[in-house]
Amino acid sequence: MPMTHEQHSFEWRMRLDLETGFTDYPGFVGWVICPAREKCPSGLRGVFKPLKDGRLPMHRHGIYGNGEPCQGARKKPTTPPLQLRPTP
Repeated sequence: MPMTHEQHSFEWRMRLDLETGFTDYPGFVGWVICPAREKCPSGLRGVFKPLKDGRLPMHRHGIYGNGEPCQGARKKPTTPPLQLRPTP
C-alpha cells in the first residue's frame, strides 16, 4: 500500500528533524541516521547504533533483510550522533 501525502510529508519532516542532530527520544542518544536517505530500507527515520569504528552496521533491502546491502551500510554517517533536544 503506497504512503499518503501526509505520511510522506511526516517522514520528511521527521528526517529533517533528525538531521539537525537532536531527538526527543532518550533511547536514540548517540545513534546516527543512514546517509542513504530514501534509498535506505529502514526508511527516512531509520536510526542505527554506530559500530566501534564509527561506521553504520550492515542493513539490507528485502523482506527478511537478505537482499542487496543498503548504500549507507558500513559507511561513516554524514550527521553527528543524536543528542536530546534542549528544553526551552
